[in-house]
Amino acid sequence: MNLNILNLESVFFSTKKIIGDYMKRKPYWKLLISTFLILGLLNCSQSKENNDEEIASLLAIVNATNLRISGNWTYYNGTPSYLGDEFNTAGTVKSGDLIITNSYFKQTSVEATGSNYEADILEYDNTKEVIYVKFITHPFGGAGKYSAYYWTLFSDNKFYFCGDIAGNKNSLAEIKESTQRNDKTNMNSGCYTNNSFTPGTGFIWFRMETK
Repeated sequence: MNLNILNLESVFFSTKKIIGDYMKRKPYWKLLISTFLILGLLNCSQSKENNDEEIASLLAIVNATNLRISGNWTYYNGTPSYLGDEFNTAGTVKSGDLIITNSYFKQTSVEATGSNYEADILEYDNTKEVIYVKFITHPFGGAGKYSAYYWTLFSDNKFYFCGDIAGNKNSLAEIKESTQRNDKTNMNSGCYTNNSFTPGTGFIWFRMETK
């Protein structure tokens, strides 16, 4: 048994010496191994960069296909500094709540009991900042009619929305032809500036605050 162990040890050390001598006679083996290691690192790095690019592309697609203002919101009249008037409360007073998804819109007013708007979202455009809806529930008999909601990201980095006040329509095609014009630089009187009641001066936009 001891002789076998000695023989194995002898073989091991002899083999180790042969390999060591070979490597000493062939100095380029280190360069070869280093080259393989560097190439491997480069490949790993390139794969990570490619993965990052793919993830970024996928996120961009998701963001582009999701309605930008989807979420649960509390809304207020105009900007926080809006003082209010005989018809509207000040910008610090809660006006209502919003639930918005890619396919559903609900506006619940806390200022007027029963003033709730519920609708299916038929289309939306994040570039044009508009959603087109068909009302399910409407406080003034507009259920089944079509309308639009416009939004913008104002300079205070908050979203504001403005309903189409020009009148509900009988089809999606009709509401897309709405003549309503909005001033996206004035959140306190820039909604529907071409109305016939106060030409040149519109109504308030609603400020959206996350819950």
